[in-house]
Amino acid sequence: MNKERLMKILPKVDCEIIRQLAHIILDTNLEIRIIKPPQLGLIMMRARETVENQPFNLGEVLVTECTVALGETTGWGCCLGNDPDRAYHLAVVDLALNLGIDPGGRIEATLMAEEKRVTQEKKAEFVNIARSKVQFEILGG
Repeated sequence: MNKERLMKILPKVDCEIIRQLAHIILDTNLEIRIIKPPQLGLIMMRARETVENQPFNLGEVLVTECTVALGETTGWGCCLGNDPDRAYHLAVVDLALNLGIDPGGRIEATLMAEEKRVTQEKKAEFVNIARSKVQFEILGG
């Protein structure tokens, strides 16, 4: 599984699973340094309006971000809201992915399983939405 695909699924993974994955890395006793401790910030959320397909700024969103490093390689974690533990754990997992560290292939296997779970949830949500979709018929006049 490539890194881009893994990075798309990470924000959707349950907090406890992210914590467990980070501890797989932290338990290896690597000398991981915290470059930027978890701290709050605001980012501008962009959206796209559907009529003219133009982007616009929806508003600011509160995030927590963190940066860690091992040697010259860094890992970055960012999550919505005030959640310093999740930001730190995301940074550790990102660092592991950047370094290619995955003891026993557990990180990749877990993220693949989570990707499958998220995909199934999206499909179920789509089916529920499609079922309640109203269809209009226009009668000739």
